[in-house]
Amino acid sequence: MKLNSLVSKTLPSLLLLCSSATFAFDSVEKFKVAVVKDTTGADKIIAGEYTDGMKAIEMHKKIDYNHAMNLCAAQIKTFKFEKAEESCTKAIDSMSANATRGRHGKLLKALAYSNRSIAKHLNNESYSAYEDLLTAKSLSENAIILDNIAYFKSSTSMASSVDLDTVAAD
Repeated sequence: MKLNSLVSKTLPSLLLLCSSATFAFDSVEKFKVAVVKDTTGADKIIAGEYTDGMKAIEMHKKIDYNHAMNLCAAQIKTFKFEKAEESCTKAIDSMSANATRGRHGKLLKALAYSNRSIAKHLNNESYSAYEDLLTAKSLSENAIILDNIAYFKSSTSMASSVDLDTVAAD
């Protein structure tokens, strides 16, 4: 699939899953997890049938950006945070440098970083989660990312010592 085709077909179909009770459960419910709509497993994941959605995705021999993002979202929702982090990393790595030059490609990559930050945060890796949120914000100031930053700031002690609103210039 050509890069422009991936970006133009994926971006408009991104759907937001509002993550909806221990700390992890409450947090999963309050973070916003991105899912790629109209792709393998997406309908099941959106309907809350996470295991069925993951099974549908895992049947594919090649896991591309869309599959990796949806797998990550389902794994977050089923509290498989280490696996979710791996899936989000696959989504990030699947995007070539050319894919992330444009605004849409940057948004797709930013959403993968945002999803990965949720998995890391819920796996008690707050500093690493913070780094992913900064990376996401440097790529796109999309509302999903900004909402996740706001919730992260309110849910962690790092909020008092770190200013997530300031992205240092590299």
